[in-house]
Amino acid sequence: MKDFTVKKLALYSVATVMCVAGQSAFAHTGIKDKVSEGVSGYTAFTVTHGCSTNAVAEGTPVDHQNVIAMSTVFPNAADPALAKVYQLSPTGIQIEPALADLSEHIVGVSPGVGFTKLGLGLVTGGGTLFANIIPTVDATGAIRGYHTWAGPKPYVSAPLEESIVSATGLSPFRYGAIQFNPTSCAKSLKVRVAVANWCRQGPASKKLADRVDVWIGHTTPLFKDQATMPRDIPYDATIEAPYWPTMTIYRNTTGTPATATTAAIPANPVPEFDAHGVACPSVTDSVTGVTTRGFDLAIEPADADIDTNLPIPSAAYPLGASGAKYFP
Repeated sequence: MKDFTVKKLALYSVATVMCVAGQSAFAHTGIKDKVSEGVSGYTAFTVTHGCSTNAVAEGTPVDHQNVIAMSTVFPNAADPALAKVYQLSPTGIQIEPALADLSEHIVGVSPGVGFTKLGLGLVTGGGTLFANIIPTVDATGAIRGYHTWAGPKPYVSAPLEESIVSATGLSPFRYGAIQFNPTSCAKSLKVRVAVANWCRQGPASKKLADRVDVWIGHTTPLFKDQATMPRDIPYDATIEAPYWPTMTIYRNTTGTPATATTAAIPANPVPEFDAHGVACPSVTDSVTGVTTRGFDLAIEPADADIDTNLPIPSAAYPLGASGAKYFP
């Protein structure tokens, strides 16, 4: 925000979706839409502010560095060891131990195999936060996430400019149609994604708290600077729900009628008992008196996956791209 004027910004081919929102307080980076079972589509990360130390409260009127790059890691590896799967309590607390995989809950997931059914795809060109984007592709050919950055080459684009307007940058992606097993007690799946919004680059910035905002629910061996995390003290996932950018996939318990362009989606209610004959839990809301059957699941990338794929090495870029490595 200190380095660009309105005149300079006008010279850029801005590949940024600006949602002018008159925001009075900043918000965490998140995911724009809720997702219904059995439906594929597009959504986006919402990048609402640049980097600053979290030693001050969110929404405090302090200078933020402009976002100049972004990296993401999704929990869709074929190796189940590269993700953590949890059943959540009614208050969102993860229940230990972690589950081995999602095979009992998601159609098409085999025992001993990771969550490969996410159907992740990228959106490139106009309408993205930055025009430059490189997918992270594993040995199976699956897209696991991406790195995206502001110019100067091969495409010129502006950083997320907070000083010009109150704006939200959207970084879109595609997801596939996810279906819950009829015998599963799960009523939703929370897909947690590791995201880093980079505001500085190179070795000189390595110790600066405003170099990056790292949106993950806990530190890792590599991303361990608490000042760059969602808050300045660690979460205790056994007593509180940690913050992650999350795409929640809701079970379609009532069904969806056909339209002129879409087929009907049958109802998939949570059963009374699971595949092992165990009763699915129910929770009654103390205010409304409404009883809801089932539990929520969460899947997130494992530490090793985050530490491997969230950093942006300069070697990944084509000639003329941003250059020095973005350090965690």
